[in-house]
This record gives sequence, C-alpha cells and structure tokens, in this order.
Amino acid sequence: MKALIERGRLAGTAEFGRLSPLLRSLADRCPPRRAVVEINWVGERKMAVLNRVYKRRAGAADILTFSYGGASEGVPESPLGEIYLCWAHLRRGAKRRGVSSKAYAARLLVHGLFHLRGYLHDTVTREARMEAAERRFLRGSLSERVLKRLFV
Repeated sequence: MKALIERGRLAGTAEFGRLSPLLRSLADRCPPRRAVVEINWVGERKMAVLNRVYKRRAGAADILTFSYGGASEGVPESPLGEIYLCWAHLRRGAKRRGVSSKAYAARLLVHGLFHLRGYLHDTVTREARMEAAERRFLRGSLSERVLKRLFV
C-alpha cells in the first residue's frame, strides 16, 4: 500500500510507536502498491456498534474490514478501504495465543489487507487458502514459532 492512515486514541502513544513501523512495512509490501488504507483503532463499545450495525453480530470483534470496491493500479493514492482494530481485543487475543501485541496486530492487519484484496473465509476451502496466503506473507517478518501460535 502506498499510504496507511492511522486514526484513533492509540495513534501517537509509545505502545503504538512500537507497532507502527512493522504495520507500515507489511502494508508497503501488499498490493496494490499505490492504494490508501485507513486504519482505525477503536474501543470495545465502538467496535460492538460497528459489528452490530454492519455485520449484524453481537459484541466487539478484533477486526472489521470495509472495502471501497477496489483500488486501481494506475490511479495514484486510490482508496482501497478501512480496517477497524479493537486494541483491547487485540491485547487479549495476543495474550491468549502467547504472542506479543505487535505480532497479533501484524496478523490482524494482514488479514484485513487480504480481505481488501478480495480474499474470503466463508468456506473451509477459502479459509484454508486465505490463512496459507497470510502465513506466506508474514513469513520473514515473524518467527516460525510465532506464526504457529498465530494460526492455531
């Protein structure tokens, strides 16, 4: 992605400062190269509202992704979509998996980016294909031990 715009209460904090370089490097490697993705860090209440309104599901999710319909390769800084991440859920998910918040944030971001590229996980086959692609993409950025824990 050409640009990754981050918004929310977390942006600008020391903890976020440790996350941001990894997230930006992952987004930079993900096609389409000149797309813009907005990352929104939200609390549990906001995430629960978004989940209820747009997905018709109860409670907060770790991540929600909203596509703008696809970016054009030839159009500079074309908007691709938005990714919403819930920091509280992210931290709990990382702890449950025995990995750092940074590693789990990377996994969730890549998951959202792949959704924006058209990947789905609505069937067992599609889920396996998406997870394999995400794992390949994260290889080199995270250790094999961490990858195993993230994809359990």
